[in-house]
Amino acid sequence: MHRSFLTKPWLIVLGSLGAMGALIGLLWLSSRPATNVETAAGEGLVLYCATGLLRPVRTVWADYEKEYGVKVRVDPDSSGALLSKLRVASDRVDLYLSGEESFIADARKRKLVAEVLPVARQHVVIGVPPGNPKHVAGFDDLLRKDVRVVLPNPELTAVARAAQRALGGTGRWEALLGRRREATAAISFVGTVNEGAQAVKIGAADATLVWDATAGEFGIGLVEVPEFQERAVQQATIAVVASTKRPTAALHFARYLTARNRGELVIQKNHFQPVPDADVWEDRPSLLLMAGAMLKPGIDELIKSFSEREGVTINTIYAGCGIHVAQMKAFKSGLSPSAAHFPDAYFSCDVSYMRQVQQWFDASTIISRNDMVMVVSKGNPHHIKSIEDLADPALRVGLGHPVNSALGALTDALLKKLGLHGKVYNPARKYPIVHTDAGHALVNQMRAGALDLIVVYRSNVLSNPENAEKYLEIVEMQLPEAKAIQPYAVAKDSRHKYIMRRLLEAILTPSSQKHFLASGFQWMAQGGSR
Repeated sequence: MHRSFLTKPWLIVLGSLGAMGALIGLLWLSSRPATNVETAAGEGLVLYCATGLLRPVRTVWADYEKEYGVKVRVDPDSSGALLSKLRVASDRVDLYLSGEESFIADARKRKLVAEVLPVARQHVVIGVPPGNPKHVAGFDDLLRKDVRVVLPNPELTAVARAAQRALGGTGRWEALLGRRREATAAISFVGTVNEGAQAVKIGAADATLVWDATAGEFGIGLVEVPEFQERAVQQATIAVVASTKRPTAALHFARYLTARNRGELVIQKNHFQPVPDADVWEDRPSLLLMAGAMLKPGIDELIKSFSEREGVTINTIYAGCGIHVAQMKAFKSGLSPSAAHFPDAYFSCDVSYMRQVQQWFDASTIISRNDMVMVVSKGNPHHIKSIEDLADPALRVGLGHPVNSALGALTDALLKKLGLHGKVYNPARKYPIVHTDAGHALVNQMRAGALDLIVVYRSNVLSNPENAEKYLEIVEMQLPEAKAIQPYAVAKDSRHKYIMRRLLEAILTPSSQKHFLASGFQWMAQGGSR
């Protein structure tokens, strides 16, 4: 029975594809996604907005109010000034939009913000009046005494902070600030990048530092600086304030602002560079996550809470990774028309299965490790000591499916390496080997008394504390090869890559790590960003 199965593994796999495709289709079509308008409606949202982005944001929030009836009150200022206000009034703010990432990093260190979404890219330039009457050609011309410079405050503004960082170590930034101490100083500070651009526009200054998008908005000339083109490119980002009482509503607007077919269109018209692979706007997106069956104890509750907070629907398919890989390959080759959708992300049972489909995913992130163990009934009635006991012909042995599941494939490879494969699959044994696609199914059979010895993941046992307390006992293999490593990756062609990246951030949080450890996994990730 075993040998005939192994000679035609793809017949078994393909037989599973129809059922898997039907399952995905049912999940995909089970219900029409509920709208988030009710969630977002009610009290208006409060957005702290960097002044350099005020113009496009003003248009987007007007469109949003018209489409969803949700009021958005915008409080504009420099990124630094807004961060200072956020530190003392975070309970009255829902969103913080900064023109430069370091302010968001500061806010995260202080635990003032949670989710962060990229809005646009921009870089620092020298803004000059139309025609550039003082012939400013580069940064060093800002040191000339005949050039009146208005400089956005480096303590408060994102544009000055980016410029200062790009020039770090050259002494040129310090030389510019030193002009303020000169008796004939022709340099002054303003509070925002918009004020600097306006001063140049009305002839009150000969030069300023602005974003390229700001120069375009105000219709002034710009001068490129090589150091700024290389090192002063910044990503404007919007963050959900950690203390907001309306996180789902805040995320709803943030997703709208950053969507390629909503806010991103307005942002590009206002001279900003678009964010690569921006998400497509849907009021309540439905996404598909394929995950190894063994990962269910580690992520199931997290997926539910994440979906509720984000206002999205994540359909999670837990199955053997052999089935997942076969399903993905069939979808890409067009052999499985019943498959409703390629997954938006894949959380694999083991790196070996991720490698088989990595071409269709962005770079994967290693999350956890799960050790393979032998499991017996409480008290170890058959005195199992080592993996060699799997060859005992009188024992009822259960193993993972060698094609459909990572557990089975890894077990099969281990038995072959140790020279035990032929002995374990001895045709003369009293009880044939029992195969399942998932370790928890073997655990259930063991608890029911149908098996004497199984090989599963540690998490299959420890995810239910009652197993180890009352019914089952783990026998360690003590073999370095007896492990699986779980990576997570987002599909290259997902329409909602940033949502699935935020799911990865949620998986990487300390609370998630703690839950993984309690479920029997070993943690391998370096940690998340919040």
